[in-house]
Amino acid sequence: MTDGADVESPEVLIVVPARAESEAELDPLLQTLVALRATAPDAMTLVVDRSPGPQAAMIEIAAAEVGCAYAAHDPAEGHSSALNVGLVNAPRHDMDACLFAPGLIPDAGWLRRLRARTGRDGTPAAVAGGAVVNPNGMIRQAGYFFSLFRRAWGARLGRVPEQLLDVTEPLLCPVGSELQLIRREWIDRVGLYDEGLEGANAALDYCLRVHAEGGECVLEPTVRGRALTAAEGEPDDRDQSAHRLQLKHANVSFRQWVPEVL
Repeated sequence: MTDGADVESPEVLIVVPARAESEAELDPLLQTLVALRATAPDAMTLVVDRSPGPQAAMIEIAAAEVGCAYAAHDPAEGHSSALNVGLVNAPRHDMDACLFAPGLIPDAGWLRRLRARTGRDGTPAAVAGGAVVNPNGMIRQAGYFFSLFRRAWGARLGRVPEQLLDVTEPLLCPVGSELQLIRREWIDRVGLYDEGLEGANAALDYCLRVHAEGGECVLEPTVRGRALTAAEGEPDDRDQSAHRLQLKHANVSFRQWVPEVL
């Protein structure tokens, strides 16, 4: 049994990395924060903001109005550095961390289903992720696969209709940081995001490190973030981040993440 204070304590810290260069970019972020408070009211939402001065002031006010915590972060730091603010603070307060990209709207019950996702042994998956769907109904990414043909990572189910997720089973694969739950004990075990990596390459690296420690990363296809604006979900295999990812995992076989049909 636990006392009332323990029951009321949030068990998940939702980390929203923000960076708005103009006022026009504030509205998608605000819509995300309102949606998170409505669909996951028992969690704590933290906005980690790398925006320049004028936009930062407005985001801080907006976060307070919808009941979200706010942390200003150096605009010169990268996206992965902002995620690490959440990964540092979640274990300090005995919480799981859930990374959630601004500009996404979740469905009702998404966090409950993500936290319920287990691995092959029936215990909670070390990392659980959801799919991201673009405004046109096409999947942006539903985790990542490795292509033997291209010798590169790609977005699973990228640019195919969302309906395919309805007949997709939970799958062991690296999952994106746009919608990614990391259990508290695995943050303690694996550590933080590599700040020398960005975007999908950083998420891939984290999942590969979890796998190296014996953990499982699982896509939960019933959990979806609906994007307010269109974007590509492919890892960039041309930049320095991709080269660093390749060097870090040069001795790792990616065959288990190669789909049966290429």
